[in-house]
Amino acid sequence: MKERCIRCHTILTSEDKHFHGIRCHTCEEDYWYAEHFDYFPLRCAWRYICYQVRWLWCASSAGLGICLRPVLRWLDGKREQSNARRER
Repeated sequence: MKERCIRCHTILTSEDKHFHGIRCHTCEEDYWYAEHFDYFPLRCAWRYICYQVRWLWCASSAGLGICLRPVLRWLDGKREQSNARRER
């Protein structure tokens, strides 16, 4: 029975078995990258900044929608009045 990678289930070569054990070369590179760079302080700071900007954007657009609702109702009322005048 051929041994397979525990992550992607590709058949391991003898080189993969010798250098990486139970993972293939590609999965081992992914694991190494995640281990060394995924929690790199600058990357964590960038993720945090992106999260905050996204949160501020969503919160401000929701707040803007709430603030503009009375203005939109007033404009709809004006439009209905002008349409009623045209129909006469």
